[in-house]
Amino acid sequence: MKEVKVNHLVLVKRAILYDIFRFDETREDAQKRLEETRRLLDTYGGITLLEVIQKRHHSGSTSFVGKGKLKEILEEAVEIGANLFILNSALNSSQIYKIEGELEKRGIKNFEVWDRVELILNIFRKHALTRAAKLQLELAKINYMGPRIYRMGLELSQQGGGIGTRGAGETNTEMMKRHLARYKKSVIEGIEQLKRSRDLNKKRRQSRGFRNVSIVGYTNAGKSLLFQKLCKKETLVRDELFATLDTKVGRLYFDEDKKLEVTLTDTIGFISDLPVELISAFKSTLEETVDADLLLHVIDVSDKDKMKKIEVVEKMIDEITLGEIPVLYIFNKVDQIKNFEDIPKLADNIEPILVSAKLGEGLQSLKGAIRNFFERQVLLD
Repeated sequence: MKEVKVNHLVLVKRAILYDIFRFDETREDAQKRLEETRRLLDTYGGITLLEVIQKRHHSGSTSFVGKGKLKEILEEAVEIGANLFILNSALNSSQIYKIEGELEKRGIKNFEVWDRVELILNIFRKHALTRAAKLQLELAKINYMGPRIYRMGLELSQQGGGIGTRGAGETNTEMMKRHLARYKKSVIEGIEQLKRSRDLNKKRRQSRGFRNVSIVGYTNAGKSLLFQKLCKKETLVRDELFATLDTKVGRLYFDEDKKLEVTLTDTIGFISDLPVELISAFKSTLEETVDADLLLHVIDVSDKDKMKKIEVVEKMIDEITLGEIPVLYIFNKVDQIKNFEDIPKLADNIEPILVSAKLGEGLQSLKGAIRNFFERQVLLD
């Protein structure tokens, strides 16, 4: 492309997105995954120049993308002025290094290779505001990326053969590992210190008889706006994936019942194909959820893929050991649907609560359901 096209975008990530579909999938499956990744890149602040979908028997043990297709993509990257290649899967270091090796062979400079998880980590880095979120981000990076944090190539991690190189290679590798271990220890100590402080605050709330309700849901389902309306508390509301990382805690007031005191927690949104290890690294963000008396599972009822996203959230909830906590299902954004007959039916014993956080509709019914839940708990106790 001509320089005029990229002149004002020198610092912007201009990406080629790549995904595969196997024989038990369809091209549409891969396309839906890429649509979400495109939204993630938008959230990061980058732009998508090209999307490539390839049918493959498997994900490949070397570089995820086949050699012929990789050559074609890299040639296209130079032609259109891309500076980022995003592979829409969780890759291992070896696969990333192989692709970076091809870049070096071809003399392609200032070009990065990310997998899906690294894209999400970089979004987290941009949105992490508090010390807790930043520390959890560092722990996630260490756990998932390890030596890749330092952009150290495969040749260093595999050095060990050859006279005159073995000793130096081992020394560098061991120094890197020791530094990484010390850094990880200091990050964990910082997280534990903040955890102790949160525990004290939590005990104060519990001693005052507060019940805890946590909002969960797929990212961009409208959780933060619902939290804001229920608590009458300003919080960040943007039409972006992962717009906020930090747990927000507010108080839910019941006009009819001054004695019932409930804290409401807004948590990070879930997303498909997010490794549970990454979620686990953000335990401080989810800690209030783990200790909740009740979960509000917020669902964007206008989303055509809502049933699949409900499954994603429920799977994640089970994986982080929240499966025993009672759940109220909240169908949000009812103002965006034309026919209420299109509202899906959940299990026979589940009656979703219909709300529009944007318009404030249905919020009294939701608060009434929360109050009734705790009243039944008192009777059962």
